[in-house]
Amino acid sequence: MVGGSWLDPDGLYRQFGTQKAVPEVGGDFLSYGANRLIEVRIDLTKLTSTAAIQSNTLFFPSPPSGQLYIESVEVVVETASTGGTSFSAGLIQSDRSTIPSNYSTAFVNALVNASTNAVGDKLTLTAGSTSAGGLIGSSPANATGPYYITALSSGTYTAGLVVLRVNYHGIGTISQ
Repeated sequence: MVGGSWLDPDGLYRQFGTQKAVPEVGGDFLSYGANRLIEVRIDLTKLTSTAAIQSNTLFFPSPPSGQLYIESVEVVVETASTGGTSFSAGLIQSDRSTIPSNYSTAFVNALVNASTNAVGDKLTLTAGSTSAGGLIGSSPANATGPYYITALSSGTYTAGLVVLRVNYHGIGTISQ
């Protein structure tokens, strides 16, 4: 059976055939307390200079302004990176083609290869830290969300697998 995909009339991404059997690498995981956690595994060898969606079923929420706060982003190295120069992680609108200004680096902004070339390294990015994305310490725009998580690279990686964890909390009620 041949696989494929399309956006249905409701704007939902649909997969069929062999594409439907591709395992997902991201999810919204249980975390006790006020914070929520979204996690995505990023295979650096599959990245190019164009932002690519990392999970077809995971959406990052975009409640009304003032109802969500991104505290930090963690990058955990599972396979040491070699080759590429840097990678970034961000957001793309649910239409799968529109990236709001500076959202391609919303979580990670040009994290250099030297930071991800040792297995077990864990980097915590907070607002103002080196390679911190532009949305850390704030929230995505409600008008253009929800969003898929994307990643892109500078240079070509020949090895590398990282786990991206976005720690955020709601202020008030999260309705998405």
